[in-house]
Amino acid sequence: MPETTNSTVVYAITDGVAHVEIDRADTLNSLTREVFEDLVEAGLALKGSSEIKAVVLSGRGRAFSAGLDFTELARIAEAGAATRSSAEEAAAEGGEGGESDSVATAVDLGERLGSARALAQKAVHVWSLVEVPVIAAVRGPALGGGLQIALGADMRVAGPDAKLSLMELNWGIIPDMCGTQLLPRLVGPAQAKKLIVTADTIGAEEALRIGLVDEVVEDPMARALELAGQIAARSRSALVWAKRLVDLSYDSDLSTGLDAEQEALAELLGTDEQKQVVAARLAAMKARAKA
Repeated sequence: MPETTNSTVVYAITDGVAHVEIDRADTLNSLTREVFEDLVEAGLALKGSSEIKAVVLSGRGRAFSAGLDFTELARIAEAGAATRSSAEEAAAEGGEGGESDSVATAVDLGERLGSARALAQKAVHVWSLVEVPVIAAVRGPALGGGLQIALGADMRVAGPDAKLSLMELNWGIIPDMCGTQLLPRLVGPAQAKKLIVTADTIGAEEALRIGLVDEVVEDPMARALELAGQIAARSRSALVWAKRLVDLSYDSDLSTGLDAEQEALAELLGTDEQKQVVAARLAAMKARAKA
């Protein structure tokens, strides 16, 4: 498939693998409202596509993403200050606070996409709504919002030069792009709190040790594409169910999860796709046995 280009995000599909890239290499792929919108648009375009079995998410150039662009940070701060001032004036005059208006203006709240309402959160959360596995290939800086975008993937492959940080507390705010909710699932609550409240930057090996990334390799892009290719050789229906069931384990009790396993099995067994997988597997086993 030819490359699909938005102003800040590009993607192409090859042999069942969609490669999505933030295309702002000259700014270390810093994040703006436009990037958030383009990431959401790309994710929604891939969601439900029967053409894809895996997604690789990366940044062009030498960084995954250095985080929020300073111009965007200034815009949010100014919007928050202006609307908060208006709310305080209304309260002083006996009006009703206006806090919801302040929040909406500062962080771009809107209609829900899955669980997310804020635009920046949607740019992360949309990858959990894509039915097939998503792999983040992390080179160089993945800082603040950049790291949170990587947290939205199902797996993370990092290069030895990766630098990872949730540095929002350095600016007097908190990780607001799903980071406070996704990070504890990977590293546990204590480690998540430590990373958030210290705003420390850690390297690839430390990230691997605590479970923030899954592999550290010399060329994370090549490895992510290789892994995506391996995944793309599988049954798409089984891939979709596998991702759905693991995600379900975070939100449901055990009996619900076990019932869903059996629902998946009943839906997959005996389909033409499953029969083709079995036939190909048996043929490969026979060929190896003869070799």
